Parts: sequence; structure tokens; C-alpha cells
Amino acid sequence: MEIHSLKQDLDIAFQHSAEEAKDLHDTLEHTDYIVDEYEKTDIDLEDILSDGHHSASCEVHEKQVKHFIGRPAVTQSAFDPSQHDYMNQKGYVHSVDTLGSLEGPGNRFLVFLNGCKARCLYCENPDTWEIKKGATEMVVSQLIDRASHFAPYYTKGGVTISGGDPMVQFKFCASLLYAIHKHLGFHTCIETTGQTSRSAWDAILPHADLVLLCLKGTTKETYKRVTKTVQIEKMLEFIKELEFRKIEWWCRYVVVPGFTDSKEEIEGLIEICKDAKALTRIEFLPYHTLGEHKVDLEILI
Repeated sequence: MEIHSLKQDLDIAFQHSAEEAKDLHDTLEHTDYIVDEYEKTDIDLEDILSDGHHSASCEVHEKQVKHFIGRPAVTQSAFDPSQHDYMNQKGYVHSVDTLGSLEGPGNRFLVFLNGCKARCLYCENPDTWEIKKGATEMVVSQLIDRASHFAPYYTKGGVTISGGDPMVQFKFCASLLYAIHKHLGFHTCIETTGQTSRSAWDAILPHADLVLLCLKGTTKETYKRVTKTVQIEKMLEFIKELEFRKIEWWCRYVVVPGFTDSKEEIEGLIEICKDAKALTRIEFLPYHTLGEHKVDLEILI
């Protein structure tokens, strides 16, 4: 069945950025797209695949559907670090902490990568928003070597990659996670908002033992108000992906007075989490102002 013929059966709509639209097209080009359900939004799939993109074949579940939450299979062209020179993969690193204890179980080697799609009002690391600004270019082997020096401390812990949002630099992040498993045998964890493309998910998630998912709000209005640049729908889609893959995840929820502490927001959090089988922990993080000086510095720069 051709993509354009889907409109005859389903009024499919998506909300995607230009980058995500291209990612969707690449997915459809290489794999069958299995539609379980559909959900009407504002942008038609045909519009997303316009601008010269040719239609691709796909399969549609035979049952009549009411809501679209279908997912593409993993793209055949997904980045696989094992098929590349992963130890020499380059990335932009903000900083490294050799003994963290809050970002996952046990003692952790923490790597903070630059790059983030959100612009959260209360972000404690606004100096990580831009990929190259203030960052140090490194290769995977450098971080593996550094972590190896402290290996005895991480036997009951592991390595956590945070940021920024590490999934923005997905090839570097995936390569580092793969190398950690292969050369160090440590537990791996990423801290993310889930606001990245499926290409990033397909590259990174096979190598992540745990995901710390930062929920910036539980209603559309609050999520947009807090993050400024991203939408809650992508985060909810990411949760479905974690559940589909059965990847353990923790919910990290910052309680910000006047923003995320209302009855509506907490009820929304319960609704999001109540049926999640891969969710093993919910953390309520108190709001603090330790990052204020960074915001001032960014304005000055």
C-alpha cells in the first residue's frame, strides 16, 4: 500500500519538526510501517512527506483503528556503533564527574554532553544547550580510559551520560554506551527528556540499561511553558518506546512552585505513570537556584 493511499482509510496526522519529518521518511523508506492506532493532530502525513519525498510502501493492521500510536520498526539504517570505529567517535563534552551518587544506582562515572532541544526555565545547566559552545571535543576512547582508572568504585554502580540531553549527540552517546559495556562491563544509564528523533532512540536504547526520564510537566500547557521549545507529545511517545522495549526507567520530576506543583499536574503524573510496567522509581526533586549564576553568565556571554 502506498503512503498516499493511507488518507483514504486514515486521517493520519503528526507533529514533527523538519528534522523529525526526515527521520520519519527515512524510517518509512527502509521498513514497513505498522499502524496499530492513529491519533488526529494538526499536520497530515502527506504534508510531512512532501517536498520531493517519494511515497514508501507500508503495511496497515487490518482491524479498524481509532487512535494512532503505532511505531515504525527499527530502521535498517540505524546507527550501530559495533559497525563503526566507535572508539574514535568524536563528541562534545561539557564535563566529567568521577563520583556521582544520584544519577542512577550506586557510584557513577558521570559524563555531561553538550546539546539540548529544550530551553527549560529552571535549567541548572544552560551552558550545555549549544553543542559546541564551551565544550571539549573528545573521542570515546578518552572517556573509557578515564573511567577505567576508577573502576573499583563502580562495581555496584556504573556510568551515566547526562547533559544537556545526551541523545542529541546520538552517535557519540551510542558509541560510548557500547564501549562501556564491551570494555568495562559497567551498568549504563542515560538522563534525557526524550525529545529527540527515532534515529537517536534506535541507536542509543539497545545499549542503555536504565533511562532517567526528566518530566518537565504533565499537561500540554505546563510542559510548553517550562520547556519553551518542545512538546509533551514527543516525551509521551518516548515513554511508549521504553515500555515497548522493556527498558527500565525512572521518572524524575522537579517540583517547581507555581509550575509543576498543582493538583492537576500531580494527577497528570499519576496518569502517565500508573500503567508503566518498566517504571521502577519516581523521584520528586525539589527546585533549587544553584544554576542561577550560569543563566547570568550565559546572558553576559
